[in-house]
Amino acid sequence: MNIILTWNIRHGGGTRVNKIIETLKGHTDATTIILTEFRNNDNALPIQEALKELGFIYQFKAQTEINKNSVLIVSKENFKYKLFPELTNHSERVVKVYNDNYSIYGCYFPGMDDKKYVFDFLLNEIEKNPNEKIIITGDINTGKHYIDEQGATFAHSAYINKIEESNLFDAWRYIHNDKKDFSWYSSAGNGFRLDHFFVHNDLKPNVVSCEYIHQYREDKITDHSMMVLTLRN
Repeated sequence: MNIILTWNIRHGGGTRVNKIIETLKGHTDATTIILTEFRNNDNALPIQEALKELGFIYQFKAQTEINKNSVLIVSKENFKYKLFPELTNHSERVVKVYNDNYSIYGCYFPGMDDKKYVFDFLLNEIEKNPNEKIIITGDINTGKHYIDEQGATFAHSAYINKIEESNLFDAWRYIHNDKKDFSWYSSAGNGFRLDHFFVHNDLKPNVVSCEYIHQYREDKITDHSMMVLTLRN
C-alpha cells in the first residue's frame, strides 16, 4: 500500500512543534507526507530531522523567507522533484514530486482572488502532462458551495469543477458520496472542507480509502484536520 498524508500545521507549527512531531510519529505507516503552512524558520530543522529518523529520508521544500507559509514533502520513496519559480509571488505554494507511478503536487493555496493564479497553473500542468498520473493535494483553501461549506462564501469555487473535468476526481467524495464533513472551522464555528486529494482517473481502481483525522484539530495541535489517502500498489 501507498499511504499519502497531508496536514496543515498552521504557521510553521509555532509553540506546538513538539506536539506536531509526536503526532507524526504515530503515522510511520505513511509513505509520503505533505505538510502545508510549513515555514523555513527555527521549527523547520527539528521537524525535518524527526521525519528523517522516522524513515522519511527524501525531503523536498520550497525555499522561502522564514515568515512565509509554504510546503514540505517528505517520503520513504525516492522521487524526483520540481519547484515552480514561474509562479513568481506564489512560487512557494506548490512543490511537485514524481516517479514512474504518479506525480504529487503538494499545495498551499492563497486566499481570495490570488487563488486563480495557482488554479490556472495547475490546470496548465495537467494539460501539459497528459501521461502523468497526477495527484493534487494539500490545503486548497476552496471547495464547492453548499457542499464543502455551510453557505456560498468560497472564492473561485468553480475551479474545483474544472479540475474534475480535467481527468481528476475528488478521492474523498468518491469514497463518501454526498456526506458532509469539514477540515477547518472559522472562529464563528462555520465548517469548511479545505483540504483535498484530487486524483487522476487512472488511479481510481487503486483507491482504498480517503479519510480525515479530526482528533488533532479537536485537540488544538493545529487548526486543520489531517487527511490520509491509501492507494494499492
